[in-house]
Amino acid sequence: MISVHLHNLVFHAFHGIHDEEKILGNEYVVNVAVEFHESTEVIFHIHETINYVSIYNIIKKRMSVPTPLLETIAMKTGEDIHNQFPVLKSISISIKKMNTPIEGIQGSAGVSWHKEF
Repeated sequence: MISVHLHNLVFHAFHGIHDEEKILGNEYVVNVAVEFHESTEVIFHIHETINYVSIYNIIKKRMSVPTPLLETIAMKTGEDIHNQFPVLKSISISIKKMNTPIEGIQGSAGVSWHKEF
């Protein structure tokens, strides 16, 4: 089994349920890992693996669509990635909202989603 990972992808996006989030936006950090069974003894060519550039482009596109809930973004992103790469055996996605609009909170809020196929 091979895992392909993208770590600490940063996006400025307009997700959330509060009006100020839809106007000002927020910074988000996305991590994703996908697993698949290798089809050859040793992988030498890009067509034998999952191209992480394609995964990044799927994430970037989904992050550009304002969405109220991080859960929706994670699940829809996973669905988009799996649709492009149906050989996947599992996918894990985490999304952190870096500046949560909760008075007095220090730190971030986020969600994680994992699915096996």
